[in-house]
Amino acid sequence: MDTAIESQSYLQPLAQPPRRVHTITDRFAMSNTYLIDEERVIVVDPGSALNAQLTLHYLQHFLHRPTTDIDLIVLTHLHADHSSGVEPLRKATKAPVACSIEALRQVEAWSSGENWGASSAYQRFTSPRLGEAFHRLDQFGPQYERQVQQIDIWLQDVNGLPNHLDWRVIASPGNAWESICLYNPFTYELISGDTLVTLEAGTVFVRGGRNRRQLYETVETLRSLKVYFLYPGHGRPVLSVNALARIEW
Repeated sequence: MDTAIESQSYLQPLAQPPRRVHTITDRFAMSNTYLIDEERVIVVDPGSALNAQLTLHYLQHFLHRPTTDIDLIVLTHLHADHSSGVEPLRKATKAPVACSIEALRQVEAWSSGENWGASSAYQRFTSPRLGEAFHRLDQFGPQYERQVQQIDIWLQDVNGLPNHLDWRVIASPGNAWESICLYNPFTYELISGDTLVTLEAGTVFVRGGRNRRQLYETVETLRSLKVYFLYPGHGRPVLSVNALARIEW
């Protein structure tokens, strides 16, 4: 289940400990769930009930660990293809669910009638165009509010994950208001959610969003990081001495 594309720029062995990030993907949803195998286990983006089931099977039968070793479930954003497996996974593990605090701020602003997208990390939409109005409804309908109610822990930009401080939160707005990436500065691993995705040939793409300036700023932030292992929300992981050397739009 755990595969990686080796870039042509990979010219020498990486002097790193064995990777502990495992990829779980079901062929129907085509989005990636990641299992971080440490002293305690993190699951990132359980995108479907099937992915949750596969994750638990992989943990028990390949890593030989009990389901109770999962102590945190992280959502890089609240799109259904990355969060639909939360409830069966939480039921099986009793683990809390974490997501960017920006999701809570946006829903609170939406519910109170304020201008959504106006918090410090995000830019406000000012155009009254009809298309943006529909986009707002899509982002902040009743389903989105129900998803927010599933969250137990709110993550702040730059902070480490609870009980897993080596993994840092990077706010990456653009594809979704609440998008985050997870970065380990000691192993040079980046879990990008839908901010970055890959195609079969290993090309890294920026996932589209309505605010292109935000996306440029996000990409520049990610490019400033040393990344040897890229784990995208869709597509195969990339292994390279500079995994973000070529990012296309």
